[in-house]
Amino acid sequence: MDNPFRPSEKYSAAVVAITAIAAFAALAFLAFLDQTLSNPYLVASFGATAVLIYGAPKAPFSKPKNVFFGHLFSAIIGISVCFVLVQTGSMDDWKWAGIGLAGCLAIVTMMLTGTIHPPGGATAITCVMSGFGSIEYLFVPIMLGVLVMMAIAYCANAAKKKLSEKEKA
Repeated sequence: MDNPFRPSEKYSAAVVAITAIAAFAALAFLAFLDQTLSNPYLVASFGATAVLIYGAPKAPFSKPKNVFFGHLFSAIIGISVCFVLVQTGSMDDWKWAGIGLAGCLAIVTMMLTGTIHPPGGATAITCVMSGFGSIEYLFVPIMLGVLVMMAIAYCANAAKKKLSEKEKA
């Protein structure tokens, strides 16, 4: 019987180490800001984004366009839904519908724009659940976090590529 937990790719110890360092650096940095500055800088969907961009950087959902715009569109949708619920005074009674609507609209928007990034759906839901109903949340925590994670992923992937070229030589 084949081992169902065997990875489809073989990873060298160095690649695993680069991945671990990058994921730790990005998530720990955002968590540090969150804790130190007592503002939201880290949202749960970033955990799933980290899995994709650090652990599976070649996956279609890990493309920079998908990561950036998947979170951007989803955050705009989640913030907008939350804003409407808060402004109409219906957050307490209709939060459940807002969560469903934000998730649904995020999925459809990502499909129609070719920017599917599964954690984006969680971003839309998080905005409604957490009461992120102001445009400021689009910039901090969402897009700041996405840019930090993407910058670190860029560096990690460059290091992995250089390592791969060195191993082939």
